Amino acid sequence: MLFAPGHGTVTGTVIVTAPHTTEPGKDRPMGTDNGPQNATWGEWRRHLRSGPELQLVRTWLRRVECPTCKAVAGRACRTSNGHPADHHRARRDAAGTPPYEQWKQHGLWAEPRPFATPAVLKEAEKARADYNVDTALGDAVAVVRTLLADRLGMALEDEATMDRFDDAVRQLLQFRGPVGSADLVTVLTSLLATLLSTIAGPGGDPEVLLDSLLRTQIDRARALRAIQKDRSDG
Repeated sequence: MLFAPGHGTVTGTVIVTAPHTTEPGKDRPMGTDNGPQNATWGEWRRHLRSGPELQLVRTWLRRVECPTCKAVAGRACRTSNGHPADHHRARRDAAGTPPYEQWKQHGLWAEPRPFATPAVLKEAEKARADYNVDTALGDAVAVVRTLLADRLGMALEDEATMDRFDDAVRQLLQFRGPVGSADLVTVLTSLLATLLSTIAGPGGDPEVLLDSLLRTQIDRARALRAIQKDRSDG
């Protein structure tokens, strides 16, 4: 029996997962703390304001003294314990709205780039809805479906196809972050182990089958590499 933390138990060929329910008082499904609402990782993070633009806003807000913590002009706001804090509301009100239009005219403030949701994320959300499962299992289904959609190209080891699949998986992992990525690996591993047990049959050994599959793939890859080397040398 295989156990996927937070995603149910895998027994034989049956996967029991937590249903796609909603937490009381919240509008998002339970067990999705590392799902789409985690918009601070990967591609989303790259589109947040940072660097010179963020410094422009800081400089503007710090033109005035903070009425709340009494931080002088040019210095950051502080908590009651003296630690740096975000600018207090009273200070933001006193400083007024930053002159974004003026900054744009001088080339100091660029328009944010639009962010298009990757297709693999849409596929993951569709899988969650189709099977009423949690985020990690939906991600696993999306990854497998993405591979199956280009299975001919993958079988032929077409580089463009492999690059597309690699990019899709990378986008998903960047979006989910470390915890969500670890959950995805756990679920995919559980699914693979269940599949191997099914193929091996009641009297078979899934570990022997895995070893055989790996050796076959490795030998095939080495043979193809040798052929390519001979062609380049010839």
